[in-house]
Amino acid sequence: MDKKSFMSWSIESAIRITLLFLVLLISFLIFKPFLIVVVWSIIIAIAFYPVFNWLKKIFKGKKGLSASILSVLLLSIVILISTVVIEKLIDNISFISKGIKNETLKIPSPPENVKDWPIVGSTINDFWQMSADNIQTGFQKVKPQLKEFAEWLIHSIGGLIGSVFISLIAIIIAGILLTNADNAYSFSILTIDKLVGKNGKLIIDNSRATIQSVVKGVIGVALIQTLLIGIGFWAVSLPGTALLIFLIFILALVQIPPIIIILPIIIYVFSQESNTVAIIFTIYSLIAGASDNFLKPLLLGRGIAIPMLIILIGAIGGMMLMGMVGLFIGPVIFALAYQLFQDWIKGDTKRIDD
Repeated sequence: MDKKSFMSWSIESAIRITLLFLVLLISFLIFKPFLIVVVWSIIIAIAFYPVFNWLKKIFKGKKGLSASILSVLLLSIVILISTVVIEKLIDNISFISKGIKNETLKIPSPPENVKDWPIVGSTINDFWQMSADNIQTGFQKVKPQLKEFAEWLIHSIGGLIGSVFISLIAIIIAGILLTNADNAYSFSILTIDKLVGKNGKLIIDNSRATIQSVVKGVIGVALIQTLLIGIGFWAVSLPGTALLIFLIFILALVQIPPIIIILPIIIYVFSQESNTVAIIFTIYSLIAGASDNFLKPLLLGRGIAIPMLIILIGAIGGMMLMGMVGLFIGPVIFALAYQLFQDWIKGDTKRIDD
């Protein structure tokens, strides 16, 4: 190739690469507003694919009917739970704020034995008694922290409403994806084969197993643990139950032990209920708070060990990037990336979990 031909070929190649880059960039910018919804719908479709298969067997291979029934069921559950939770959260926050403003919210005096607790007993007893005598004075002491917490809470509830809306759309898209699951599976394998040259099927199967395991082992465990703890709160008619359950769910999701909320509540229950009720509540709450220790081995897939730090970074980073829905998407995506990285480092292309 002479110099003139080489220059011509170089210019043409540069123009083609530039045009291809522009097409890809513009396509990404067009698709960007739908990225979170699509990613969430793919996760939902993969997570509930076993249920879809089960329904498909019941309805003799009718994909459309099976996907429709699953979508309607998921939509109904999300709408019902989110409506109740958001309504109760708003009621709880309104009740607490009005009580503080009108000085109608009362805090009971601390039990006699609180001041005898080691190290922190005297401080807790003084602040508790001050708040019981004059709740306004007590709240003034922690006003900056309460203000920050209130702003975060209001922002979180707004994000929760947005996340519910995104989830509803994602469920509908997931239903469509499930009806075309076989074609999507084949296309994914072909795409990975094109990108890495081999092992497309193994990579896709391992990714599917990781997503299903993390959804069950992180989101599923958080939901079950929160439900168990919530039953105990409801049984003793705890004020602000919805708000406390919401906070416990977030803690459980980001792998922070909910015991940090349960312990102050146990103290409160001892000050309000009989010793028998308080002791039963304490035992039940401690067991429910530690339930993730035996739920995770049951629900997290065999051969997949996701460190707590990975889930924590995924949840917090996901929430910062995508809002409340990122709490769910973040751990799954980050855990998937971690598992794929682990497989690559170890040269493991044979791990496929059921």
